[in-house]
Amino acid sequence: MPLTARQRSIHNKNGAKRTASFTKGRRSQKSNEGEYLFTNAPSDLRSIAYPGGAVALALLLSARLASAYWGQIADCDETYNYWEPLHYLVYGRGLQTWEYSAQYAIRSYMSLWLFAVPAKILSLIMTPVTIFYTLKALLAVLMACSELMFYKAVCHEFGVHVGRVWLFLNLPAAGCFASSAAMLPSSWSSALVTAALACWWRRRYPPAIFLIAATVLLSWPFTALLGVPIAVDMLLFKGLFKEFIKWSMISLVIILLPTVAVDSWHYGRLVVAPWNIVAYNIFTEHGPDLYGVEPWTYYFVNGFLNFNIVWVLALSCPLLLVACSLISTRSSRASFCIPYWLSLMPLALWLAVFMTQPHKEERFLYPVYSMIILCGAISLDCLQKMTFAVGTELLRWRKERERRHYLVYTGPLVVMCVLLAGLLSISRIIALHSHYGSVSSLTSHVSPTTAASATNDVLVCYGKDWYRSSSSFLAPGHVRFIASEFDGQLPAPYSVGANATRVIHPYFNDQNRGDNRTYLQPSECHYLVDSDAGKPTRLQPHFHKRDEWEIVARVPLLDADRSHRIFRAFYVPVLTNKNCVYANLYLLKNRLIEF
Repeated sequence: MPLTARQRSIHNKNGAKRTASFTKGRRSQKSNEGEYLFTNAPSDLRSIAYPGGAVALALLLSARLASAYWGQIADCDETYNYWEPLHYLVYGRGLQTWEYSAQYAIRSYMSLWLFAVPAKILSLIMTPVTIFYTLKALLAVLMACSELMFYKAVCHEFGVHVGRVWLFLNLPAAGCFASSAAMLPSSWSSALVTAALACWWRRRYPPAIFLIAATVLLSWPFTALLGVPIAVDMLLFKGLFKEFIKWSMISLVIILLPTVAVDSWHYGRLVVAPWNIVAYNIFTEHGPDLYGVEPWTYYFVNGFLNFNIVWVLALSCPLLLVACSLISTRSSRASFCIPYWLSLMPLALWLAVFMTQPHKEERFLYPVYSMIILCGAISLDCLQKMTFAVGTELLRWRKERERRHYLVYTGPLVVMCVLLAGLLSISRIIALHSHYGSVSSLTSHVSPTTAASATNDVLVCYGKDWYRSSSSFLAPGHVRFIASEFDGQLPAPYSVGANATRVIHPYFNDQNRGDNRTYLQPSECHYLVDSDAGKPTRLQPHFHKRDEWEIVARVPLLDADRSHRIFRAFYVPVLTNKNCVYANLYLLKNRLIEF
């Protein structure tokens, strides 16, 4: 099939430099030395093998669906702020956090209804556990589709070689494995931002604006920062003032008005939830810092755990791009491409803002995961070009530089880097799964038919391990809490009745002050989740050693404090088992309650 002019341009900006001397089989005498550093003898895309759309989609779906099934809930915020309210919308019961209190109303119910509607339909034929995994699979599919858009856009904007490197770095990435199927706004934003950037690079501005508006209003308001480069391109470089204003207003009307209507109905007053969360995080004296602060090195360490050498390459991208530009006197990109500094600005802005915030969490980087891998792929491409430049001067590559592409000589470099990144990522995924993967299966041993009566469901309680709950979808009955050494604020059950979301409870506050008025006594619980990690205290005894509790099930759980840092972070055969210590997480049954 003949190539289009567009395809030839893509290949040319990936490094192909067509010169008159090439067709003659010899180099022109006036040609510049640096001109041939990035030359490619074949002048079309047939010389570079890369996955097509169908193959790429199949690979992405396989990777993301695997994360939906084998990935674990890594953040208790996912359980209590999203799975629990979603369970309430579907089944009429669940746990409520202070963010969903009508007094504060900083979380929106609109985005949850997008999942609750299909879940309520599926509840007619599926169990809660099946719905849980079906929704995770839905999130995985949406993420795979947005990544496919991103892959195609990268091939058009940065060249097919950078595109294929991005794809093969992205597929096994531990960070993407953890984020792609998570029920978190940062995960939804990851998919929406990835799709928005893809539309931007393909010059499809209306959907780019709409997707940015969707992530800001439905998901996470702070992702508006990632739309700044798109606005700069449209307003300053393209002069598309009317189109920008038009689609911004259309997006605002289509998304914000229904969101305000739904949230106002739930909270019983006029509520603009996106504004409330911004106001709480920025304009209050305490903000999110109440929930922990981390040192400036947090994201550097966390980035390496999730992306290993790709993270290092991504942070080195600006320096490598400058070094590459100094080697050649001619640009390796077509004139119609967006400048590198503007294309990569979303990642730079995001890191600059969030690395300076005291409160840091792994999920805060989810929206720019695709950009991190893209910068890593661009850096690897720069290293290949620089290696070819050095080899041209020092080795015998000079003889064939006019009819050979730099990939011919530097292919082993990219293969080794991709394989190393993939092995480290898989090692990280296996480590997390072996350390914590069985936790979510613990409550499957609770029988929903063992309640004392039809109106008194099973009570499954958590104490010191309150943050290990996998949500009411996986725990038949009611999830409740008992007192522990933790003095922060924990969720409480939603009230019963049609107006439950409008009830203002006195035990909720925005200061993270604990309130035990909703706690149960251990003797009131039908089941109790307990562990043997750490030393027992008065409030946190080892319940599994007491006669009134029967051990129904136990699963292994990493004891991080007693395990080696390296081997608990990455799985290494034999060495991980020797250097990691495991505790037990127990499901206990109350012998004193007849049911």
